[in-house]
Amino acid sequence: MQTLYKALKTYGYKDRIVYDNGLLGIEGKETVLGPDSLFFVDAGYRVMHTFLFAISAPKYDVKGILELDLQTYHTLGTTPFAAKFDLEIKQQWDEVNIERQYGMRKITKAQFDPNRYILRKGFPDFPNCPYGHTFKMLGYDTHTQEYVRLTPDILKLDTLKTEHYKE
Repeated sequence: MQTLYKALKTYGYKDRIVYDNGLLGIEGKETVLGPDSLFFVDAGYRVMHTFLFAISAPKYDVKGILELDLQTYHTLGTTPFAAKFDLEIKQQWDEVNIERQYGMRKITKAQFDPNRYILRKGFPDFPNCPYGHTFKMLGYDTHTQEYVRLTPDILKLDTLKTEHYKE
C-alpha cells in the first residue's frame, strides 16, 4: 500500500484527508469539505479491506488522499457523499493512472477518436468549474453524451472538431 501512496504523491496528492463526523477534514489545514463542497474524487483503489481515494479541490488548495476501512467506506455510501464517490474502484494496478479530472473522465491523445470527441465552447450546461467559476470550453463525448477533459495535446490537433453554442 505504501507503493500506492508514493505513486499518488507523485501526482501531487500530498494532503492527508480524514472522514470524521460526516465531513472530510484536511490535516494541517482549517479546510473542511462537506457533500456540497466543490471537490472531486479523481481515483479510487482497494487494497484488501482498505480504500484509498485521490481527492482534489483546487478552489480550496487541497489535493490529497483519503483512506477508509471497509466499514467506513460502506457507511460513506449511505451519506450525501455517495454520488461523489460513485466511480470505478480499481483492485488491480500495475501503475497509477489518474483517469478523472474535475469529476470528468480524462481523455488522452492515445484514446482520442475525432469521430467521437469534440470541443464545445460556451455551452450553458457545463459542469461546475473546480475554481468556482465557469468553463469556457470542454470536451464532449458524443457516444456517452457527457463532458470529458481533453488533455492539452488534443487541443492542438487539426482533427479536433469544435462546436460553438448557438442560442
